[in-house]
Amino acid sequence: MPAYLLRGGDMSRTVYTRTTIRDDGKLQSCEAEISSGDPKLDAYTCAIIVKRGKFFPGKGRDGAVIYTVLRFPVNWTITGANPPRVERPIVPDLDLSVNRLPKRAGKLIALALETEVDDQGHIVTCAELPPMKGDRHPHFPELVPTVCQQAVKSLTLRPPQDRSGRATRSIQTVSVRVRADG
Repeated sequence: MPAYLLRGGDMSRTVYTRTTIRDDGKLQSCEAEISSGDPKLDAYTCAIIVKRGKFFPGKGRDGAVIYTVLRFPVNWTITGANPPRVERPIVPDLDLSVNRLPKRAGKLIALALETEVDDQGHIVTCAELPPMKGDRHPHFPELVPTVCQQAVKSLTLRPPQDRSGRATRSIQTVSVRVRADG
């Protein structure tokens, strides 16, 4: 975490980022989709993503190479400082309630989706984002069809603009929170 935040006593901040990768695999932009409340930290976060990130273009359902929009939170936390336990707010794209969750689930499940989005922002394909190497979080594939159906029905995402300034189709990440009704 940047030193000026440490001096101010901050223990934790979250920046929700939006990183756009062109169809040639080059980074087009990184921005804070939801600010941490500190423009300097937002810019610093994107600077690190730009400097350290390795990017590849997405592939559409037809196999064509297309733009990719990676949308994810970056959590800044002081480790070893024993900060007070504070729940980080989750800002999902979609918040769903279901009658019941799978037995091995708690009361709340977070799912990350990979969607193909047309140039109008409508979802045309949807699947669970493949887990990252070493991911130990439980996955609930039985919920994915229902969650994707709701995402297609209720979400319109912001398509990226191509090099000529026109909206273009893309692969985009979507976060979903699923909770049991009762």
